[in-house]
Amino acid sequence: MKAVSVAALATAGLMVSSQALAERTVRLSLQLPLKHQIGQNIVFFKDEVERLSNGELKLELYDSAQLYKGSEIPQAVGSGAIDMGLVLIDEYAGTIPAVGLFSVAFMFPDYDVLAKAASPDSPIRQKIDELIRQTGTRVMWWQDYGPIQLVSKTHLDMPEQVKGQKVRVLGKPSGDFVDALGGIPVKISGSEQFIAYQRGTVDIGMTGTTAIESRKLYEVMDFVTITNHAQTEFLVVINDKLFDSLSDQEKKWMSEAALAAENKIRAETKKENLDSEKFIAEKTDMKVINLTPEQVKAWQKAAEPAIDEYIKSAGPVGQELVEEVRKLY
Repeated sequence: MKAVSVAALATAGLMVSSQALAERTVRLSLQLPLKHQIGQNIVFFKDEVERLSNGELKLELYDSAQLYKGSEIPQAVGSGAIDMGLVLIDEYAGTIPAVGLFSVAFMFPDYDVLAKAASPDSPIRQKIDELIRQTGTRVMWWQDYGPIQLVSKTHLDMPEQVKGQKVRVLGKPSGDFVDALGGIPVKISGSEQFIAYQRGTVDIGMTGTTAIESRKLYEVMDFVTITNHAQTEFLVVINDKLFDSLSDQEKKWMSEAALAAENKIRAETKKENLDSEKFIAEKTDMKVINLTPEQVKAWQKAAEPAIDEYIKSAGPVGQELVEEVRKLY
């Protein structure tokens, strides 16, 4: 009788386990609206996961920072408070300096070098993903958001013009860049930019080209200087223990959908950034400043201390990553 009871319990356990697998729901938090380019990419991932799994694996999306701000995502996902989240890569740079590589000013001379460095099979990307796993979060895919530009209320084309100015930065690497130029770095979140520029909290802004259009920053700033001095990479991360607990089939569904989402957004980003630059130039009062090759060299020279600071703070791993990037030039 006892044996029968154990067998019955085992059978019931398998049924419950099977039912739980069929009804598994993963919760994902993002700080942007779903209509945003980044949000749309996450919706694509959700649709792909549910299509590949035939509905066995579902995603619940909590957009517009309903649950967590972007800066809170590493801790929230690492602790398991939320299953997955969207985070700007710079948010990890405070505790793992080497991760800030993609925000080091003028580290990537053009878009092709960036794409090679951020490719899933790149040793640079793989090392950064490995470092991030130390926090209890695993990178599912990278979201390329394009290059960073400078916005201002006065004409800006040379690095010495930044001296003494308050500049909005995204994190430590961009702060080191501003320090190198003699400016005053002020960290301001993406969603707070418009008000900060409107109120004069900072003199110069730092933001993605598409954000100037989508956030209507052209209403509060008069110039955009196309420096392309850094790249914005968002990450979609999952709790490491949760990922390990998935079945092999579930891992396959998630990974396949993530790769499709990454390839899709990287293919679209370059065009969208160029389209936004054209929109700003033709449809707004904001003036677009395109730097001459000589001016670009002046900015690169002025930014060199920021690269040195990155290597100093990131140590041997940082030196290794910089050398890997320079191999791609």
